[in-house]
Formats: sequence, structure tokens, C-alpha cells
Amino acid sequence: MRCTSLILFTLLCLPLLGSCSSGPKEMTDAQKLDYYAESCMNYYDMHAFDRAIHQADKGLEVDPNNEFFRLVKARCLLFLNKTETLEAAAGILDTMSGIENLQVYLVAGEVAERRGLIRMDTAISIESGTSYTEAADPNARAAELREEAVRMWTEAVAYYQKADKLFPGGTEALNGIMRSASLMGDDELTLLSGRALLQSLGESNKAKQRGIDNLRNSEENSWPMQRSIFANQEVMIATLIHLSELHHRHDRDHAALMNIDQALAINGELPRLHGRRAQLLLAAGDARRAKTSLDEFFRFTELDFDHPDVVRARAAMRQCERLLESPSPALSPPKGN
Repeated sequence: MRCTSLILFTLLCLPLLGSCSSGPKEMTDAQKLDYYAESCMNYYDMHAFDRAIHQADKGLEVDPNNEFFRLVKARCLLFLNKTETLEAAAGILDTMSGIENLQVYLVAGEVAERRGLIRMDTAISIESGTSYTEAADPNARAAELREEAVRMWTEAVAYYQKADKLFPGGTEALNGIMRSASLMGDDELTLLSGRALLQSLGESNKAKQRGIDNLRNSEENSWPMQRSIFANQEVMIATLIHLSELHHRHDRDHAALMNIDQALAINGELPRLHGRRAQLLLAAGDARRAKTSLDEFFRFTELDFDHPDVVRARAAMRQCERLLESPSPALSPPKGN
């Protein structure tokens, strides 16, 4: 019996011993690239960008010119959003400048945009004395940083425009053009790209709504499309507010008010929109409608009593009441077209 058990134990061990003696098979380069790509994207989706970069570096050890790994690494460095990571991302993208690729242009545009923001913030800090510089002439250094910021925003616009040429009407590119043009102070380009962005988002939402309508009698889930519509609406409202402020800056208050009304048509329960509408109407002397908008602000706001926006709204309400109590309150139309 003991001998039989020993023989059985020996037979069971033979396959294991045999497999150990041969050792694991080495992966081919193609298999390694597939493995690192899948692992990289898993970490990317988890927003574990440092780990995604590590996997991208592993892939680049196998294939140093691999476009996928270079682009993913640059995007991860962008999302880390530090001075050193943005500079590293710019270095990677410089090596991809000859590649005509939508995602390369979009990432390059955003990297240039954020590098410009960092330089402008540093320039403002130097000018205010809150940031130290070793430069002999701090003001000259601040001016130099401002020039670099504008140059980078100009580069950003060029990258976004290349992306828009490859994929006309793409919201990422149009949004990027609008943001960068605004930072540069190019109001005309800001308006043009903002209007194009609103049109693109509106058409996208109409298409998504048709898709939702088609799913009403099916078992498929329409929530992803609905969520996408909500996200587009948020961008549309932010864009309309931005364009409204731009119009107001140029004394085109009628156009500014129209933008706010368009935003309210998307979501009429946002207190900041009612507050902004009241400001524009009160500036035009239309106390009656301004008061109505302030009533809506107080109806929807959840801000504390002493919040600056609420304090300003109370002051505006008192001004409206004084105007309405006067014998003939002004009802001037907003300025501009």
C-alpha cells in the first residue's frame, strides 16, 4: 500500500516537474505592446495617470517611436497639470509635430493653452510682489512671461484650428479656440468660435434627442445619451455667459441680455443667470424686469445670507424698489445690438 501511494505521488509530480524544467515562454514584442497598451488604458480610465505613464514607458522601451504610447503619455502628463509635466508633454508633442492626427492636435492645443496660463499667472504674481524672481529686473521678466503666454495661446489656437480642419464642427476644438482666443484678447475670434460651438452643441443635442425618441419603444438604455445632452447643455450655458460678458464689455447690452435669455431657456433654475439678467436690466434702468429677475434669483439660490452674491442681490433689490417708488422709473432698453 505504501509503495502504491509513493508511485501515485511520483506520477502526479511528473507534469509539474516537467513544466518547471522548461520555464515560462518569453512574450514577443507584439504581445508585450498589447499587454502594456491594455494595462496603460486601464490605469488611464481609473485616472491613475502616474501608473498609466509607467506602462506607456514600458511600451516605449519596446517601441520608442510608438505613436499610441507617446500620445497617451502626453495626455496623462497634461492631466497631471504641473509645470514640469506640461513641459514634458510639450517635449513629447514636439516629436509628433509631423503627425496629422486629431487627438495629437487637441492635446497639443491644450498643453500650449495651460503652459500659457502658468506663465501669465507667474507674471501677475511677480508684478504684485507675491512671487519672487531671480531676474535683475522683475518687471522686465514679467513682461517677458506675458509675451510667452500670448505666443503659447497663439500656438494653441493654431493647433485647435488644425483639429477643426480635420474634424469640422468638433466641440473640443471649437471650445479650445474660444478659450485661447479669449485669453489672447481676440474678441472677434472668441465670438465666432463661440457661436460655432453653440451651433455644433445644439445640433449634437438634437441628434441625441432623436436617438432617445427612437429608443422609447425598445429595451435599450437611453440614459448615456441623456447624460451627454446634459453635459452639452452645461457647456452651452457657460459659453453663453462668456459671450454675454464679452458683449457687455463692448456696450452691447441687448446682445448680452439675449445670451442670458438663451441660457435661461436651457435651464431656468440657475440663480446666477437670473442674477446676471437683473444686473443687465438694472444697468439699463429697467427696474421692473430687474426686480422680477431678482425674485427668481432668491427663489432658486441656496447660497448663505451673507454670501457676496446674495449681498449684491439684496443691494440691487433695494435699488429696484427705490426706482419703482419714484414717480416715473426709467425703462431704457439695453444698449447695443
